[in-house]
Amino acid sequence: MEAIKVSQLDVAYDDKYIIKNMNLEIPKGKITMIIGSNGCGKSTLLKSIARIIMPKKGDILLNGVALKEQAPKEIAKKMAVLPQSPSVPSGLLVKELVSYGRFPYQSAMGGLKQKDIELINWAMEVTGISDFANRPVDRLSGGQRQRAWIAMALAQDTEILVLDEPTTYLDMAHQLEILLLLKKLNQEANRTIVMVLHELNNATKFADYLVGVKEGEVVFAGHPLEVVTTDHLRTLYGIEATLQLDESKQYPICVDFNIAR
Repeated sequence: MEAIKVSQLDVAYDDKYIIKNMNLEIPKGKITMIIGSNGCGKSTLLKSIARIIMPKKGDILLNGVALKEQAPKEIAKKMAVLPQSPSVPSGLLVKELVSYGRFPYQSAMGGLKQKDIELINWAMEVTGISDFANRPVDRLSGGQRQRAWIAMALAQDTEILVLDEPTTYLDMAHQLEILLLLKKLNQEANRTIVMVLHELNNATKFADYLVGVKEGEVVFAGHPLEVVTTDHLRTLYGIEATLQLDESKQYPICVDFNIAR
């Protein structure tokens, strides 16, 4: 069964349509990455899934039930969303940020319960930021800060994680660190992970399911070995790519490219 299903989706800003009649199924328990050029509708799709933007038409189903039929707090117990380049108030401690992940489970008058504290500590431990618990978030490095945000999403204790460009502005080592962490969470905790990513080779290396989007439409969807082809990359990015397989022959690598003529 798919974790998320997008059916005949139209999304527009005022009268400008960004997504038109999109259909997409995101598999459960896999890492799905969405790629495409700037302005193609990738982030708009994620914002629609997160209910930040309400579609003009169509449905988005979460575990077979339409989002519009579910209360926001109930959705937040099933799906955690990390937007692109989030910001925090100056001086907010790491442990305070991570504790925000427990908000969907709080009553109006209730504080953190023992289970909440255990999940907060677990989330900081699994993301490797326990030593920074009492440090202000704005004093962390880029990679550490991104792990703190992921810890907050993990503390939400959902089966689905949705992330919008979680490696943006990070150097290659920190990008790899974040992607390895997400892969570990997927494999060990069976989390469904959906993310927008710009780096093609990172996407082919780490995705179980790759979705190419152009002008608000799905160009291709499937395992990287099946869908990353010179024809598809020409359609998606307007490039002539040179592809080869990695040493283990598990995923394709773009080793060179030129503008398509």
